[in-house]
Amino acid sequence: MKRIFILTSLFTVLIFTARLAAQDDHPLNSNYLIENGISPRVLDIAASQFMQDGSFINVVKVTKDLNGEKKTYDIEIIYDPLYKDGMDIRVVTEAGKLTKKNKKELRKYIEKNHYLSRMSRDYLYDESTLKPIKNENDTLILEYYYQKKDIDPYLRNVKKIKGEIYIIKGKLDKVVLKNVKPLRGKLLSLTKTVNFAKSSEGGYIIASSTEQTERKLKGDTIRYTIESRTFDYADKQGTDVKWSNKPDIQLPPTLYNDTINVKLGGPLPLLGKTARKIGFELPRPIGVAVFSHIQSQNMDITRLSVGVNDGNMTDLQNIIAFNESDVTLNSTINLAKADIWIFPFLNIMAIVGGGKNVLNANLKVSDELIDFLDKLPGFIIDPPNLPEYLPINSTLTSEIYGGGATLAGGFGDFNITLNYQLMFTNIVEANTTNMVNIITPLVGYMTPFGVNIMAGAQGQFYETEVKGYFRLTDGEGNPFDLNYIIDFEPMRWNGMVGLYKGFSKHWEMSIQAGFGERTSVTAVFGYRF
Repeated sequence: MKRIFILTSLFTVLIFTARLAAQDDHPLNSNYLIENGISPRVLDIAASQFMQDGSFINVVKVTKDLNGEKKTYDIEIIYDPLYKDGMDIRVVTEAGKLTKKNKKELRKYIEKNHYLSRMSRDYLYDESTLKPIKNENDTLILEYYYQKKDIDPYLRNVKKIKGEIYIIKGKLDKVVLKNVKPLRGKLLSLTKTVNFAKSSEGGYIIASSTEQTERKLKGDTIRYTIESRTFDYADKQGTDVKWSNKPDIQLPPTLYNDTINVKLGGPLPLLGKTARKIGFELPRPIGVAVFSHIQSQNMDITRLSVGVNDGNMTDLQNIIAFNESDVTLNSTINLAKADIWIFPFLNIMAIVGGGKNVLNANLKVSDELIDFLDKLPGFIIDPPNLPEYLPINSTLTSEIYGGGATLAGGFGDFNITLNYQLMFTNIVEANTTNMVNIITPLVGYMTPFGVNIMAGAQGQFYETEVKGYFRLTDGEGNPFDLNYIIDFEPMRWNGMVGLYKGFSKHWEMSIQAGFGERTSVTAVFGYRF
């Protein structure tokens, strides 16, 4: 008897294994969706109904359960890609029915789904995961997962969702989605059942759906149940679409008279509404900011010439050992910036401010230098008392103004910026103005926490030969000008890393640090409107 039981169990296991193996065999040069005449696009619209073609109106019942206390309200969702100003989605409800908090939640829902990309490259599901889990009694159930890559940022939760496709008698009946891991937004669980109907024009539309979610927020348990039914549908040409079991719903025209929507933006940036519609989230167009920049770099002097009044300039290259001299420039700059996004990819800015530059130098002294300094008016030098290195500690004040432009783009969570600034620095004490070109290319990654991590480089390009003069007085009180020409080998490029964080839709802050032979720290705090 025991042997018979063992043999029977082994036989059952073998049959079950063989059945699974048979189920995992895909149709030759095809897959189960194609075999049943179903486009994989239905799996996209199961993830988001707003990826359907045409326009539709849904009647929706929303139930919110907060720690066991339930509240219910009815709304009407209108999706029409041809509506004015690119406003695809509107919510209509009875006037005075919704609280201010309810309306805020609905606006967030509308805004989020406005950003959904309409430019899907391929199907969102991963065909390699498609497999049957049941095939009997005219019912075929397929299991699948969505892609891990190339998913629109606003659909990234689908990466953690398993789908089941129910095909009954060769027709698509429903798709059931369930999360296999906790989702963004502190969602612990999600179950969504999407029921399909065959349209009169061929293909499938969403006839109804039920979505249930649960999340923990500040100690509260919040459950949402969203029951939706489609009662009107039109194709891209505006022709009404019919389907089996279409509900006969008549809404009194006076019942729903409070329309809730959001704006996709104002006149700026140009093409901004189009960019938002195809999936890009844009900052507010106009911004003001203050920022501080601290920088330190060593300078290799290659030429130094000085002269008095209109006399000849004396080149000190042969009397100062520049390779043995040490020159460090520490700069602290405080600026104000105003900027505007002209296009979604182009920002222009104006900059004004000032700074303090502290020059610390130790110049290697030679006998020739001593002789030269001894001949200058106002200098009384006792050569034996002159140090081996001549220390120079000077604080120079700079007035700064200029402008710039930023090119920006991105794909998914990755972004790239190329910033160019043209600034003029007027050194007050030295009576000279220098033109500076700054180029900063950065590659960024937007984390799930809303912090953009950036890495790249910064190049500073400017005229290295600086001319100016210092107005001095000699020992008898007579003024004279000490003219100078200085040239140095600049440090062109250094590495950059940084963090950016936006707060609400207005405030923003970023910190950048430069490393290498030129070090810097930049802190920016701004407001957008």
